[in-house]
Amino acid sequence: MHSFKLFISSYKPFVYSYKQVFISTLVFCGLQLAALTAVSAETQVPKDDPAIMLRSATDEILQIVEETKQQENRDAQAYYQKIDAVLSQIIDLEYFTRGVMATHASARRYKTLTTDEERKAFRDRIDRFGIVLKDSLMASYADALLAFDGERISWEPPPPRQEPDDVVLTQIVHAKSGKEYKVQYRLHNTDKSGWLVQNVVVEGLNLGEAYRNQFAAAVESNKGNVDYVVENWPKLMSKVAPETD
Repeated sequence: MHSFKLFISSYKPFVYSYKQVFISTLVFCGLQLAALTAVSAETQVPKDDPAIMLRSATDEILQIVEETKQQENRDAQAYYQKIDAVLSQIIDLEYFTRGVMATHASARRYKTLTTDEERKAFRDRIDRFGIVLKDSLMASYADALLAFDGERISWEPPPPRQEPDDVVLTQIVHAKSGKEYKVQYRLHNTDKSGWLVQNVVVEGLNLGEAYRNQFAAAVESNKGNVDYVVENWPKLMSKVAPETD
């Protein structure tokens, strides 16, 4: 099967129930280009313009991938760290994590807590899940990128902004088969970090919503034990059976 088809199909399971799906998902999957110029993994991604930010991050990530493909003895940990160094600059991890945890990370629930210990545990739980979520998805994303082979992308012109601090940018991935895949990025201009990606829709599949449904299903399947789901997220996801055609 074509590498990009595999890449996209890895998102399909999110529309099924927790016990029926395979989570081999890749966060923010539209970051692909063909030939790239050399860019250091430690280069700061420009944050003033959202379109330039995405293009720069794309260039940087694919350069890392191309260099890694040429290595005979790959250092997986070093590769993951390089990919993470780029993604960490452009993704609003706290926003995405809170969105996935939904009511379990909401301000309303936080206000119901009555002790300092409860409030600290609440904040710590969000922080822990953010790290677990980022690490597991980044590794899956990085591994999948190594399977790409010359897909081409183009960008639709940025639409007129209805809100000055929010924009949706659309990327078209052109597979070798001739099929096109649409990836839409929702970005917000944050006060502290400039423009950040807060969600992605791949071929109509809302990744934030899909992850939120997965988290809720996992909590329900484990008798409401949120801490257990947070601590065992990768293990819980690895036990889900893959979807078959």
